[in-house]
Amino acid sequence: MTRSAIASNASPAASDTGLPMTSLRYSMSSTIPLPRAVSCPGPGGPSARQRTHPVRIVACSMALLSPFTMAALRAAWAAGEVHRAFFGRLTRVDYKGRNDPVTEADRAAEAAIVRTIQQAYPDHGVLGEEGGRQGDGPYTWLVDPLDGTFNYANAIPHFASSIALEHEGRLVAGVVMHTILGEAYVAEADRGAFAATLRDLPAHVSGWGDLSLWRRLRARRTARLDQATLSTGFPGNVAETRLNLDHFTNLLLAAAKIRAMGSAALSLAAIALGQMDGFWELGTNGWDFAAGALLVAEAGGRATDFRGRRLDTSGHQILATNGLIHDEVLSVLARGQSGLDEDAGPRPQ
Repeated sequence: MTRSAIASNASPAASDTGLPMTSLRYSMSSTIPLPRAVSCPGPGGPSARQRTHPVRIVACSMALLSPFTMAALRAAWAAGEVHRAFFGRLTRVDYKGRNDPVTEADRAAEAAIVRTIQQAYPDHGVLGEEGGRQGDGPYTWLVDPLDGTFNYANAIPHFASSIALEHEGRLVAGVVMHTILGEAYVAEADRGAFAATLRDLPAHVSGWGDLSLWRRLRARRTARLDQATLSTGFPGNVAETRLNLDHFTNLLLAAAKIRAMGSAALSLAAIALGQMDGFWELGTNGWDFAAGALLVAEAGGRATDFRGRRLDTSGHQILATNGLIHDEVLSVLARGQSGLDEDAGPRPQ
């Protein structure tokens, strides 16, 4: 069937979040040549005489990823090409602060992401880790072009691109792509979280929109903190600020295991994948955790600040869990000192 065969009512109907409805119905025009018959095996199996039956196709429907998510996937793929080109071949590593590296791959990957997004949505704002804010408006993309730069700079194959879209303060779409593992994790508000192995998808990103190609994610059901595996991260200036050391000690004694993976986006994705039970971090930024936080929420988990308040992408702390251990982790965090001004005072819900 050619593109011209899709009737005009095939356009996605928008929901109040700006995302298309879950199902799109494609109607076949009566002028399209349709197969008049199909062959099917008889009761004797493939070797039996084949018979033909007339067929009339009325309509078909499929669940599709939103145009927002597809744009983010294209951008993440473009960033991944940059990651692969520079991985293990860096000639220079700069530092924004102590233990806070930035590489030529960070900058080139962000440029590729921003270019892809602006081609699709020129009226949207972009807030990137390396380039700051570009544009304004009700839609803002939060971009970490290379989450896990320290890993990347040391040829440790655990890093990702993280891209999220926020509409008037609400996260509506997010993509995390694990470049070396070759996996993509996507989430859409009120529709769920999904994962796919890239080698199992069509060769071109334009063919990735069919949700039947993706598997739905669910956070695992660990119900006790002393049986839970958590992960965390430390800011580059931890030696001066002591940020997170208090919480780390308290949670190390309360949880079963703690890991530090070096990528907030992938640590959050691990909760949605059912590999970990929780993640907390201080001194982080919205572009680090926005996409991953939506993955966790849409996989049945919970993401808040350290006081259980609504997560703010302009803030600098996140607690994300499978939901079942969330209050228990909050109680442990309450015993420690975070050292951030945003800890004080209520936040509107």
